[in-house]
Amino acid sequence: MNKIFLFIVFSISLLSHAQIVTIKGSAKSYEYSEIAVWVNSDYISNSQKQLTYSVIDSLGNFLLEFKSKDIQYITLKIQKNITSMYVEPGANYQVIIFPTDSTTYQNPNIEHNVKLSINLKSKTEINALTINYDKRFDDFFSQDYKAFVSRAPIPKIDSFKQAMHSYYSTVQNKYFDAYITYTIAALEEKTKVSRKKLFANYISGKPILYNNPEYMNFFNAFYKQTIQNFSLSKDGFPLSFQINDKGNLSGVMNILKRNPFLQNDTITELVLLKGLYESYYDGSFQQSSISSLLQQILNESKIGEHQLIAKNILNSFSKLHKGSPAPFFELPDKTGVTHSMDELKTKNKYVYLMFYDAKCTSCLEQMKVITAFKKTYGDGITFVSISTDKSNAELKDFCTKNPKFDWLFLYDNTKDLLKTQYEIKSLPAYYLINPDGDFVQVPAEAPDGDIDRAFFDIVKPKAKLHNVGLKQNR
Repeated sequence: MNKIFLFIVFSISLLSHAQIVTIKGSAKSYEYSEIAVWVNSDYISNSQKQLTYSVIDSLGNFLLEFKSKDIQYITLKIQKNITSMYVEPGANYQVIIFPTDSTTYQNPNIEHNVKLSINLKSKTEINALTINYDKRFDDFFSQDYKAFVSRAPIPKIDSFKQAMHSYYSTVQNKYFDAYITYTIAALEEKTKVSRKKLFANYISGKPILYNNPEYMNFFNAFYKQTIQNFSLSKDGFPLSFQINDKGNLSGVMNILKRNPFLQNDTITELVLLKGLYESYYDGSFQQSSISSLLQQILNESKIGEHQLIAKNILNSFSKLHKGSPAPFFELPDKTGVTHSMDELKTKNKYVYLMFYDAKCTSCLEQMKVITAFKKTYGDGITFVSISTDKSNAELKDFCTKNPKFDWLFLYDNTKDLLKTQYEIKSLPAYYLINPDGDFVQVPAEAPDGDIDRAFFDIVKPKAKLHNVGLKQNR
């Protein structure tokens, strides 16, 4: 069975588990503003990604649709105004986003929380459950505030935990069950509950809930500064040498296993990611060594979530970011004709830029996907692939062997200078650039990733503002 067919089958399988989430809403005072749905890409770097967006119409109405495979905690953003909610796959929501508080000063340079009202159709819907539980949690905390200040409320927490699990025992929702468990775990972490007990009750032998904010809030608190602190201990003293001088991932992992709370390989790797991110600016380890280890995890980890976290952390260190100008280039094509960034800008189209080399198998597979994208989105997007091979002759040979790849191919004759400017650490590498020459995604999603969502948003017919959102009122 060929690889492309396998990829298509796999993609269809993944999509079949995702369901459309619909959010219809009213946002008076935000007319004609863009409203977007954002989620955390991961809860270590706290990088965010946009799922979709729409425009609020002249009546203050909006409609948002996107796919989701699991319950997610999303943020709705209108300019600098934000509000959050949970969404379940296949669910429809009716919401009201309230105006900003006009009685207090609103700093235009920072984000502000605004109130959100959700039409809750069922007591077992995830938002209804969390709102109900949060009220009980707040009442419990306020009643026993003095015990929490003294850091000795353990018996009271145990009673509350038992009462909550009993009260919600008929609710069959694993996400909500984890919500209860790890809000209480985070509370215990701030008291005199021993680390051994916390580890045994909430981490050891338990699944890692990468996309559950309550779990990750507890996990991040429990393992805060673990790598730095362990490197100063007797058992962890060789860690600095392994990171700064050896730079070997397996050596670092072996030393970390001396820590009783880092016996599981998956947890150890995740804590290492967290520690490297925390250490980058505090001087605990050399920045170049941290980047090198993150790149090793990105290349070698067998855990997709860890690869994503490593990628997000490395991107956060980058000098390149959304909105910054893409580095200029002026490169020859296979015939020797020179093309530049300035020339591409004159076409008033977005640019999807790819760096590759002819020996890269995955590069070739991704180009097969680009072939279809060019037919669909070519009117609004210019596709450019830059060869990093040793000679222009290799570019000519590659193009001759692959005549279906009919977009612009260029040869990087800068002796890796351009690769340095674009901070390329591995191939293939992708960038989405707007008609002004500024980054829209840096690095961009791969062709077989979510880049088609961005492409669709670029070329889709722009709805007239006075019509947007009216459908829901019919």
